[in-house]
Amino acid sequence: MSNVLAVSSAAPTHQPRFLELDDRVPHAIKRALEEANGCMDMSFMTGGTACARLAIKNIVQMEHAEALDYATSLLTLSEKHPAVAPALFQILAMLGAGDDPLAPDALRALIVAIKAIVYEIYVLGAERVERLMYVHQLVEALKRER
Repeated sequence: MSNVLAVSSAAPTHQPRFLELDDRVPHAIKRALEEANGCMDMSFMTGGTACARLAIKNIVQMEHAEALDYATSLLTLSEKHPAVAPALFQILAMLGAGDDPLAPDALRALIVAIKAIVYEIYVLGAERVERLMYVHQLVEALKRER
């Protein structure tokens, strides 16, 4: 996998966990992001941009956040997932719209923002539910013991 963080020599050498696409990320989103990374690594900005924007489209569709326009779709997605930082959706709004290919740094920022969002939705969201269910089961067991 490419080092998406290689923005400058001052960039950290350790990659955050969210940059590695977890198996809980839906296949269509994961594949589009992997292709976007591959295109970016080979300096194919047109293909990389198209794949990143396809990943956004897939997220919006899978999360049933489709609307008549891109901005409204992002707003719906943001409202559906309030745990995700609004700044990430702002990056998608700024870089994810349009048909023109992005410059390398802009594409890198878009891919990282998308990965952060899918991590929040599909990985941390699932872990939150798992934690709550575990605590709920412990409480229910305590109630039965009384």
